[in-house]
Amino acid sequence: MTTAIAMDNAAAGAAQALSREEFEAFYGRTASALHAYICRVSGNATLADDILQESYIRLLSAPPLEEAQRKSYLYRTATNLITDHRRAQSRRRRWWQLTAPRPEAEEQSLDVSSDVERLFALLDPQERALLWLAYVDGASHREIADVLRLKEASIKVLLFRARRKMEKLLRDHGFEGMP
Repeated sequence: MTTAIAMDNAAAGAAQALSREEFEAFYGRTASALHAYICRVSGNATLADDILQESYIRLLSAPPLEEAQRKSYLYRTATNLITDHRRAQSRRRRWWQLTAPRPEAEEQSLDVSSDVERLFALLDPQERALLWLAYVDGASHREIADVLRLKEASIKVLLFRARRKMEKLLRDHGFEGMP
């Protein structure tokens, strides 16, 4: 146990804090993919902008990490922020339903022009995150597990189920050419 802690401390010591130039280069390599991920999983472009900024701010406040760890940290942070936002929305909705039966202002949602994008939005957030990370970002099962805080062994099964659900949605909505 102490050996593992010593190894973690040694690995953390090996990572250096990012200089401004290194951060700008890292941001340039990761921001657009992270924004697209947040946008698709949350379904809200305005929220995606806020979560993107907050994710990078939290990265800057985190202890020094290696490049692969930084990317995983960003995606995990963004995923957690999306979850936190949904929970807060749910609490607010319940509060207003209990205290005042007034119509709630609808949140500005992402303008989705494609039928496939609308069907993608019908998946639950974890399924969208799994599919996006695997097939758009090309993340490995280990990277997906790190981001979503799941066991690596379960990623294959969860991806299979999410893929099957998406295929069923596509078939049910007239996309017959799908396998």
